[in-house]
Amino acid sequence: MIDAKSTLEDVCFDVSTALGSNGINGVLTGGSAAAVYAPQAYMSNDADFVLDPDEPLQQIAVALEPTGFVRHGRSRIFVHPDTIYTIDFPRGPLAVGRDYIRDTHVLKRGQRQLRILTRFDCVRDRLSHFYYWKDFTALNAAVAVAAENPREVDLDRLRSWTEREGAALLEGFDVFKRRLQLALESKKAL
Repeated sequence: MIDAKSTLEDVCFDVSTALGSNGINGVLTGGSAAAVYAPQAYMSNDADFVLDPDEPLQQIAVALEPTGFVRHGRSRIFVHPDTIYTIDFPRGPLAVGRDYIRDTHVLKRGQRQLRILTRFDCVRDRLSHFYYWKDFTALNAAVAVAAENPREVDLDRLRSWTEREGAALLEGFDVFKRRLQLALESKKAL
């Protein structure tokens, strides 16, 4: 049950479970996915779920009714009276940069499940915000997720993706790589 003490992760698990129970495939993405993978390093007050396929918002409202979330006006945002966290349903398809995402990850907590971007795609998602909008908060989130999960973030593959997105973005990749190396060295020092 969602209340004032619920964390973003609690909310995400409850919403994802409610969607799944109603046959709706929603994938947590954006900064909220980064906050789940690296909660000590990144915070978010909203959860972005991309639906596959895009479902009518009326169906979403029915699915979320047991959680206490209600649609905010005519927007794609849902609010809850007992928590600061909001839920947003940005239009799909699920993609990072020019790549459509097919593989996702499912985290389990008891009977609840959370469909979420893979850690690798979460890093790509945050990096795309850094590359295209110079969002340094997104860069910090990408570094945090990669530093927490270094075995799941293949830097060669990440560099190849960056090249496909545009050679001019390689400078941004180099910034990411340097910051990641510093974060990993700092973790070893602890």
